[in-house]
Amino acid sequence: MEIISLFIKRSRRILWNILLLFFCFAVISGCVSTGKPQAPVENYLIDYPAPIFEKQNKIDDTIRVSRFTIATAYNNNNMIFRRDNYALDYFNYNRWAVNPADMIGDNLLRDLQESGFFRAAFSRYAMDEGRYVLQGGIDEFFLRIDAKGKSAIIRLEITLKDTKQHETGKRILFQKKYYREEALVDQSPRGYCQAMSQSVQKLSPQIINDVYQAIKTAENK
Repeated sequence: MEIISLFIKRSRRILWNILLLFFCFAVISGCVSTGKPQAPVENYLIDYPAPIFEKQNKIDDTIRVSRFTIATAYNNNNMIFRRDNYALDYFNYNRWAVNPADMIGDNLLRDLQESGFFRAAFSRYAMDEGRYVLQGGIDEFFLRIDAKGKSAIIRLEITLKDTKQHETGKRILFQKKYYREEALVDQSPRGYCQAMSQSVQKLSPQIINDVYQAIKTAENK
C-alpha cells in the first residue's frame, strides 16, 4: 500500500509539473505573438456629390448597368501605386472597401438615376433586363508616382447596347474610351481616394451625356 501511495504522489507531482510547463509555454507564446499590436487597416470608398444635369427630354425606356469588368492587375481591393511601366506595389494598411469595378459601376448607376434621363435605371441585380445595357471595363486604376508628383489614374471603356436590335452590327450603339488623371492635393492614401473620387466625378457626366445622345441619335434615325 505504501508503494502504491508513493507512486500516486509521484504521478501527481509529474502531472502538475507537465501542466505548469505547458502553462509557461502558453504565456511566453502569447507574449511573443501579441508583443506589438498591428496597425489597423483603413478602408476607402469613392464618394462625391451626384452631378447636376441640364434638363433633357426623358427617354421613355429603361437602361441597365451591367457589372463592370477590370484588368487582372487591378482586380482586387489593394490601393495600387506604380512608379514605372513594369512594377506595381500597394499600401499595406490601406485598401479599397470594395473592388474598384463595383465602385465605379455603383456610382455610375446612382448618377444615371439622378439624371432623370430614363424612365428607370436598373442595377445588375434587378430582374428587369432593361432595353439598353451599359457595360464598362476598367483598363487602368492606380496611383502614379513620378518626378512630377502623384496622380490618380483611371482609364475605362464604355459600351452601350440596344437589346431590341437583332443585328449584331446595330446592337452596339457606341463604344468609347475615357481617361482621367487627377493630381493629389493630400499626399496620402486618403488623398489618393479623394483624387480618384474627383476623377470619377468628372468622367461620370461625360459618360451619361454620351449615352443619352447616342440613344437619342439612334431613335431619330
